[in-house]
Amino acid sequence: VMNPSPDARAKRYYFDSVFQCQAVKVLPNEYYVTGEGLMITTVLGSCVAACIHDPLSGIGGLNHFMLPEGDIHSPASATMRYGAYAMEVLINEVLKAGASRERLEAKVFGGGAVLS
Repeated sequence: VMNPSPDARAKRYYFDSVFQCQAVKVLPNEYYVTGEGLMITTVLGSCVAACIHDPLSGIGGLNHFMLPEGDIHSPASATMRYGAYAMEVLINEVLKAGASRERLEAKVFGGGAVLS
């Protein structure tokens, strides 16, 4: 069973004046899962963010990672920097929070070409 580092959970809470709601900002190598009425935000360039949501339970989350996968033989690959690990963490945390695997919906954003 994968236990993400407690430092990987986003902690930057703020009030979003545009949307008039509480929000949390997810930075690179972080994730956030909630069932509360909380907006989850991030900013992307070449990084990727996956959003996973169970529409019936209202539980969902977002991760923010840099690269698809690391060297499978290196323990350093088991970090939120890599998509293979970050996706497993996000899915497991959403399910632990009470979402149903059969109802999960996902959207993936980012991966922009920022270098010539």
